[in-house]
Amino acid sequence: MLNRIYHMMVKDIQVELRQGYAIAGIFLFAATTVFIVFKSFNKFTALEWSLLLWIIVLFAGVNAIVKSFVQEGRETGMYYYTIFDPLELIISKYLYNFLLLSLLFITITVLMIVFGGSPIKDVGLFIKGSLLGVIGISAVFTLVSGIAGAGSNISTLMSILALPLVLPILLTLIRVTAVASRLIKDTEINDDLYLLAGMDGILIGVGILLFPIIWKS
Repeated sequence: MLNRIYHMMVKDIQVELRQGYAIAGIFLFAATTVFIVFKSFNKFTALEWSLLLWIIVLFAGVNAIVKSFVQEGRETGMYYYTIFDPLELIISKYLYNFLLLSLLFITITVLMIVFGGSPIKDVGLFIKGSLLGVIGISAVFTLVSGIAGAGSNISTLMSILALPLVLPILLTLIRVTAVASRLIKDTEINDDLYLLAGMDGILIGVGILLFPIIWKS
């Protein structure tokens, strides 16, 4: 099972590398957005930095992950249906999308620091919160992409299904980033981290339970 999951991830990476313009476009979108935001604000406050970071990550993540189950076509999906267990497929997509979104997050964060400096005072807290947030956002978009791939109007389904699910994660991430920037003081910040971890576990678990049913429909 682990071997098949690994080969599915390698296949996804190879597909992205062959379509270099697609992955380059995603990172160019992120870089351009950061630059435009910087030119608009000229200088970020710590609160603006926290808000804009996660908003840009969110929309860049939508562009990156929306095609997870769509780009391969229905014929390829039917082929996968005959050789892969749905559990293996959804886990490989979770891992690949987490890797892709992590690279996007690192790129956006570095650009935000280059253009607007870094307000982060507690780096450890920021890293822990960001890791849990990236896991949650990639889990939401992977699950919703699988559901939307079975429908006809993919972009509409992504908007309707993804945004309500990702909103609690986004709000919690903004709060954690604000605490890491010393904008607010919160002695119960660990509870927010546990909340993020709990949401991640629920989203991944729901995806693992629902995807086999969605895939067979």
